[in-house]
Amino acid sequence: MYWLLTASLMAAGKDIERIYVAPPTIHHSTLSEYQPYINSLLVATANTNTHWVKRTNRADKAIIMDKHTVEVTMDTTCDYRKPLKCGNENQHWVMITDIFTTKDFATIVIKLYDEDTNLIASTSRSTYSVEECKPQVKETQINSQGILGSTDTNMVEKFPDKCVTLEPKIIAKDIHQAVTILFASIHPI
Repeated sequence: MYWLLTASLMAAGKDIERIYVAPPTIHHSTLSEYQPYINSLLVATANTNTHWVKRTNRADKAIIMDKHTVEVTMDTTCDYRKPLKCGNENQHWVMITDIFTTKDFATIVIKLYDEDTNLIASTSRSTYSVEECKPQVKETQINSQGILGSTDTNMVEKFPDKCVTLEPKIIAKDIHQAVTILFASIHPI
């Protein structure tokens, strides 16, 4: 009986940390239509990195929630359009993501808050526009008839390079890398 009671007390002492992944705020009209995909990618990547929560002695296990699973996982009526307020009210962590783009750079910023709305980890990943130039060369072969017969002459004309600016992109590997760095940088207790 003693061992059974001790085992049950030890099992009860195991902490489970719940982490709500808020839908990302995207500051770009074209990328906004990809918000469900980006949110799913954030949830999946966060779920594969929960081992960092245990390594930092924050909890023994982590459960990742999103806007579809938070009401099933927790008995709450909180309005999750204000995720930090709900995180504090329901005592769980919140992951907030912002994506910014301009013509010269694109940045993803991810922040992780604990149940008391203290920032415990943050990361950012940026990509920049790239100028790609292709040389413009025109070769012309001229065939002329002379006294000694026909001769071929090659003419090479060089024009200024044709340059195109490639827009910066936030791609799946950038999101994976940012989330992994975020979880690896959780401040240990």
